[in-house]
Amino acid sequence: MKKTCFALAVVGLSTLVAAQEQTEPGQVVADRVMKGGWFEKTRWQRGDDGSLEMHYFADVGGSIPDGQLRFKPVLGEKLENGFQNSGAVGFLSLFCHGNGDLLSMTDVEYHFGALGVDTSDVGMRQFLIVPPPSFEGQRGRAEMLDRMLAIDVLTRRNCKSALGELRVLAANEKLPAALRERAQRASAVLSGETKGTERKRLDAATLNLPAAFDGCVLVDHARLPDLGWLTPLGRRLGALVTAQTIVMAGGTISPAMCNGAQSMCDVVSELPFGVAHQFGNVRIDQSLLVISAKADPEMPVALSWQAAGEFEAELLKKAELPAGIERNNPIFGGKLEVVADRVVASTDGSVGKPRPAMVEKLGLLEDAGCAIRAIVPANSKLWPALAFLKLPSAERAELCITFGDPGVITLQVQTRDEETAEAWVAAGKEMLAQAKAMFAQELPPVFADSPDVQQLLAGLYAAQLSSKDASATARIEVKGMTPAKIKALCERQFQW
Repeated sequence: MKKTCFALAVVGLSTLVAAQEQTEPGQVVADRVMKGGWFEKTRWQRGDDGSLEMHYFADVGGSIPDGQLRFKPVLGEKLENGFQNSGAVGFLSLFCHGNGDLLSMTDVEYHFGALGVDTSDVGMRQFLIVPPPSFEGQRGRAEMLDRMLAIDVLTRRNCKSALGELRVLAANEKLPAALRERAQRASAVLSGETKGTERKRLDAATLNLPAAFDGCVLVDHARLPDLGWLTPLGRRLGALVTAQTIVMAGGTISPAMCNGAQSMCDVVSELPFGVAHQFGNVRIDQSLLVISAKADPEMPVALSWQAAGEFEAELLKKAELPAGIERNNPIFGGKLEVVADRVVASTDGSVGKPRPAMVEKLGLLEDAGCAIRAIVPANSKLWPALAFLKLPSAERAELCITFGDPGVITLQVQTRDEETAEAWVAAGKEMLAQAKAMFAQELPPVFADSPDVQQLLAGLYAAQLSSKDASATARIEVKGMTPAKIKALCERQFQW
């Protein structure tokens, strides 16, 4: 929504641009973006504080001579531009890191491209062995994060030829510990070793729980897929939204307007790096979200979240969000405690206390072999909330999601007897039939004509529903859904 509003504002400013300013037809600009290009060829530099800066002149309505170039931080002085304008994908990148960490969510092609660093395998390896700077101060911290990000690139590509450089970095005691540890872990991964790649786990002895809760979600982050492709997708979609608005508005587009549009697209790509740089990096290994219903119309549920992993606690404790981010937002009215290997947070200030017996009874920390495991206990207030679906009664429900090809979604419902379990299977078949009829009538043509969407729906319709004793099970397989296909599906709605 914010990107769309900005696009309209950009188009509306066209009448205020000086007559001598060189312009382009809006359709030409939009076609360039639609074909994979961008609004302009931006100039970047790294500021003294380590932040990425871009040549910015959108606010003055005209270009600036080369001798008077004006650089401003891409994310704003206190990251306010990044927080306010990176959209849903930017927000997601800060909290959902896949199997990596916050830093790894950075758009590497954009980040290194802006810094003029070659992102090929050879380029990344050479970048790692170039004599490093002192790593002192904020500028030095940014240089360190650059190298940690380059290690991520080589690991993602399974570049075993980089093992030599990585082992040299890991053994260099003059380097910062975070960089050496990153190199050691990457070296172990590329070598096929398990020692040194272990992830931290939640502990039943210290896991805080309320006396009763209505649902919980356990996430094993190491089993999540790599989500580093999200930020490049967010940048691309931001450009397409603006390009589509330009076509609808017609008219011409000035260089200053292209500069402003490009600046809005770029924030999502750099936001993870900027937050890791200023507020500290985060790696979540295992986390538990607990949901409790409340009699509060403004915040009908209380959420508590605990995570084991690695956190730059001292930096995170000093983090100050830009003015306005916390205002009128109940999520920020709770409690947050951060230490080096653990985070505890809640929306209402209450996180409960350790209850090992409850953890064991409910099997909360049992390894089910999946990435995401959600549990709705028998006494949950969520069951009455689902009464409108007219589902049979249930004692407990458990949802497991495993990623891969195929991805597998399994729902298991425990009931009081065999007849009720069979009733759940019958209800599931009826809901699948209703879903098939609905998608046949209401799915937009741009998606209805997509083979990938049809493959997804075929997997849904082929769900395996069965019952055994007092248990009902539904199993769905999702095949062939790659990041490239997700990107193509998202871009289909902008074709013209």
